[in-house]
Amino acid sequence: KHWCKTFQLQYDTNMETNNYIESWYNQLKTTYLKRKPNRRLHRLIYILVNDVEPEFISNANRVI
Repeated sequence: KHWCKTFQLQYDTNMETNNYIESWYNQLKTTYLKRKPNRRLHRLIYILVNDVEPEFISNANRVI
């Protein structure tokens, strides 16, 4: 339980649950990877940096 707090910027966000991680992973697979098998690492990194990160930051700023 203590290790989760070290990775959180704010302690009251309640995003350390396994359900949150599984939900985010499912969204990553369906929305960004379109359920296609991704065999190339550079493509995954490109999607994470150019698509996922800006939207994640936008959503985090909207909540704050």
